[in-house]
Amino acid sequence: MPGNADIPFSNMFTGIIEATEKIITLQPISGKKLITISRPAIFDDLKIGCSIACDGICLTVVQFDDKAFTVEIMNETLQKSTAKNWTSGKILNLERALKLNSRVDGHFVQGHIDRELRLISHLKREGTDYLHLEFPRQESNLIVPQGAIALNGVSLTIAEIRSNYFSVALIGHTLTHTNLGTIKTGEKVNVEYDILGKYVLSQIPKG
Repeated sequence: MPGNADIPFSNMFTGIIEATEKIITLQPISGKKLITISRPAIFDDLKIGCSIACDGICLTVVQFDDKAFTVEIMNETLQKSTAKNWTSGKILNLERALKLNSRVDGHFVQGHIDRELRLISHLKREGTDYLHLEFPRQESNLIVPQGAIALNGVSLTIAEIRSNYFSVALIGHTLTHTNLGTIKTGEKVNVEYDILGKYVLSQIPKG
């Protein structure tokens, strides 16, 4: 599409985290929250109305300056995601919306959180870190071996599936450049199941 190479692909991300920054302030307003976050230096193209995935949640920029930006988060999203428990100082994974000329190094991520999942263990095997996450049995058809999944906005591949949990492997880059390595056992992460799997599932006749 000549002339439009740098247009953001609204509400679409890749799950490749660009930066991690801390929350500065949270301001409740009529059932929603305004969240002000430190602005990464590389976010040099911000404008009002642009989309940023914050720990995997697609949020809209409503204000910004050289040092910070503010996004608005609605009550429905607060209820189904970890955002309800965010506090000042929390480190968030950040990614700007995909541009039309960008490579998709992860997978297509919408920034629409399906639910929270609890971390049941973080283990190291043969030099590799594995996260084991509990999931509801009724959603087992959305999780497939070697399938894609986004956790706190990070594009990952499912390494193993058991009856009540699945695992993902974290490479060194992911541990260094995202907040997943800091999640403690018992804490929850935001999950977005693969959109392709959800579309396929929606076409299967029910009953």
